[in-house]
Amino acid sequence: MFNEKFIQLPSKGRLLVVTDLHGNLEDYEKYMDLWDCDDPDFHMVFVGDFIHAVSEDDGSIEIIEDVIEKFKKYPNFHPLLGNHEWSHIVESPVFKGFNNQTLDFENLIVEKKGSLEPYLSDYVEFFKSMPFFVQTENGLFISHTGPSRLINSTGAFNKIFDNDYNNKRLYGFLWNRYDNDYSVEDVDRFLKVVGSNCMVVGHTVVDSYFIYGNQIILSSSFGTMDKAYLDVDLSVPIDNMDVLMNFIEEMR
Repeated sequence: MFNEKFIQLPSKGRLLVVTDLHGNLEDYEKYMDLWDCDDPDFHMVFVGDFIHAVSEDDGSIEIIEDVIEKFKKYPNFHPLLGNHEWSHIVESPVFKGFNNQTLDFENLIVEKKGSLEPYLSDYVEFFKSMPFFVQTENGLFISHTGPSRLINSTGAFNKIFDNDYNNKRLYGFLWNRYDNDYSVEDVDRFLKVVGSNCMVVGHTVVDSYFIYGNQIILSSSFGTMDKAYLDVDLSVPIDNMDVLMNFIEEMR
């Protein structure tokens, strides 16, 4: 299925997968240094949540402006939508502890740009353009989190792309956490619907990575000192998790 929100990659080349940065500009630059933007068969995927730091050292603006530039320039650069970008689209605040991170981001724009507009509107328009998913021909499905338990058929999956950002199916792929919102059986059921063998998500902080059935939950930056990413050979069939685990790398 062709859809600008659903990126599908062929069985050739290389793929880096990086999860939630949350304003960590230093980590963003380290990961970008690993990627050859001029090689069309070398793909970079970030799974969303570029913004909303929990520290005063917040590089959200610098990151998102560079992401916008790269997205416009390179067809092999794929920044997926996360729940923190989504919060600005639907104008629904996200809290960590007692901090309203959605409001904090708006205040950060004013601090760094001198005014809220037109910058916030420009960022929100970009957030609306961000893809939701990446699927590779060699067997991998990538999203911010999830899956949604509402996806039990191809038709149900396709309803995600109806341009409604309050869609409950999309919500599950932005907010769900393993064990509480989905099970290993739900992962397998979803993978069967989309025709993939393994799944990679971020969203939930773990130490480096956590194996949950046929899913890897990956932490590349935020909330952990043990940071991991995927460096995938797209020509190698990913038939099971043992193969996928060969592609896990640590960021030092």
